[in-house]
Amino acid sequence: MRLKPRLLHLLIVAAGVMLATRLGAVYHEAGIAFAQTAPAKPTSETPAKAPPSAAAAPAVAAEPLNPGVPKTPPAQTYTEAEVKLLQDLAKRRIELDQRADELTQRETLLKAAEQRVDEKIDQLKQMQATVDASLGKVDAQEDQRLSSLVAIYTNMKPKEAATILSQLDMPVLLQLLTRMKDRTTSAIMAAMDPKTAQTITMALAQRRQTSAAVPPDGAQSPQN
Repeated sequence: MRLKPRLLHLLIVAAGVMLATRLGAVYHEAGIAFAQTAPAKPTSETPAKAPPSAAAAPAVAAEPLNPGVPKTPPAQTYTEAEVKLLQDLAKRRIELDQRADELTQRETLLKAAEQRVDEKIDQLKQMQATVDASLGKVDAQEDQRLSSLVAIYTNMKPKEAATILSQLDMPVLLQLLTRMKDRTTSAIMAAMDPKTAQTITMALAQRRQTSAAVPPDGAQSPQN
């Protein structure tokens, strides 16, 4: 009777051991299966690889928020030769602007000078008109004075007139004699010294030749 409980106890212990062994085997197999299916975690020695879908996906430009607004063009870059050319063109433009300003200033100065010259010409014309008017008055007064002298010498006796006229300068004497009548002139010259009368005759002839060679104003010299 004592052997049965002891045998039963051994059987229970043996069954528990077998059950524990079986459960351990099941847990071990489950752990291996889980380890094979779980993704490998990256370590410090091996870098993590990107998923194939992300690596194979092409780069796509981000769409703008406002499709209707045009995109800002990228900043244009220039080569060293292009930069130098642009600098030269800018320098040339500045020089041309300065040249244009100088030409404008010169043109302004020329216009001012021309205006001053025109004013001077107008002043000279006015002065000439004044001088001509004065000369006209002088000529009229001179003509009146000579006419008075001619009347005086004409009314004198030829001998007396010859004595006074012989002492006058030749230009004045010729002006008086040319204004006298031919008969009066002949009588006065007949009363003069023959040498003086000869000199006066030659001067009168030369004066008449000069007057005949020079045509009056507005007249044309005769053609051969």
